[in-house]
Amino acid sequence: MDRQVARLCQFARGRSAQTIVDQIMVSGSNFVTGIILVRGLGLVEFGKFTVAYVILLLANSIQLSFISSPMITLGSLCSNTEDRERFVRGVFGVQLIFCAIASAATVVAATVYLEFKHDVDPVGFLFPFGAAVALFLMQDWLRRYYFTVGKAGASVWNDAVSYVGQVIVLLTLWMTHRLTINTAFWSIAITSGLAFVMGTVFECLGCTREQTSDAWRRTRGISIELGIANQLQWLVYQGAMLIGAGIAGPQAAGGVRATQNVIGPVNIAYQAMENIVPIRAAEEMRRGGIQRAGAFLFKFGSAGFVALLVIFSAASLMSGRFLAFFYGQQLRLYAGVLNLQMLYFLLAWPIRQLTFLFRTVENTRPILISSIVAAVISISLVFPMVRGYGALGIVMAAVAGQIGNLVYLIASWSRVAAAASAKEVSTQPS
Repeated sequence: MDRQVARLCQFARGRSAQTIVDQIMVSGSNFVTGIILVRGLGLVEFGKFTVAYVILLLANSIQLSFISSPMITLGSLCSNTEDRERFVRGVFGVQLIFCAIASAATVVAATVYLEFKHDVDPVGFLFPFGAAVALFLMQDWLRRYYFTVGKAGASVWNDAVSYVGQVIVLLTLWMTHRLTINTAFWSIAITSGLAFVMGTVFECLGCTREQTSDAWRRTRGISIELGIANQLQWLVYQGAMLIGAGIAGPQAAGGVRATQNVIGPVNIAYQAMENIVPIRAAEEMRRGGIQRAGAFLFKFGSAGFVALLVIFSAASLMSGRFLAFFYGQQLRLYAGVLNLQMLYFLLAWPIRQLTFLFRTVENTRPILISSIVAAVISISLVFPMVRGYGALGIVMAAVAGQIGNLVYLIASWSRVAAAASAKEVSTQPS
């Protein structure tokens, strides 16, 4: 009994447990936030908020692919703590530059969009939106930094300040009848900013020009292709949502976003995977090369896929009642959209494993090409699908893009694995 308790305590202090706890908190907070926004703003206003939030997610997607993902992978491949510390501080410098550019670009994009749509008042909207983008990006980078340097426990308290704090602020605004699109973005800005400032002070984060230059030279080889690939992946779903909102109206985008929020608890697995699996894959690569890394990801991916298939199959039987319970009867009609959302996320699981594998072997070209395939399929289908099926058509187009993405990645890895096996055989002594 004592031995079992000791093992449990050891697991609780470990990287995996801390990461899972962190993602439970983040995903749970996002789920509650979505409920507050839908009920507090109404579906139409929530749809308008969603369109702006999609632009914020685009900036974060760029950051993840250009900066955070290479930092996690390459930082884990560093041979010692000193090299890793120098590398991540250099990445911090790159992040500061990127955040300044991305914040300005997203504000410009929002301004251009409002010139055509006139959905919200641009005078009172752009300042809270710009602040939310900048501070959200910096806090999201900081949480990836913690995982890279092996401080998963620190990410828990930092994300608590940001995400749980956001729930508290939004709930207070809702209860006092002050919840608007603008105050919602102010809540994101304030809680993210507080978490980032606290983390920066505690970590004594800083960088030199030389460290920044060295880090960029090291990451740009995979950053560029990953960056383009992730933006194409953004087009597959979020881009389709924007196009769908332009055709079917903001209510359709709000309905799709609300159903996506229902799957938020599943993001516990996805985001924990993003923060743990690339590190584990890099460690396996150092120990046994490409074959060992591939075997680890295949085993992990297979177990996760089967578990998700069982969970989603059971959830699809009660999707309508689930939506009505959390969001009200107006969302019950989106049960079919929710079922397709689950299929989309199910396909995303093996896609992530293959993406991690190509990142680990520093061969990101197949990721780029598969993303092009997915984006072309999704964007070419979204207009006729939305015209024919409404909000359901947005997710139908995205699912078709996911299928194309997965098929290409499987074919590409088959060629890479065959070439690696042939090379291994040729190098063995006769």
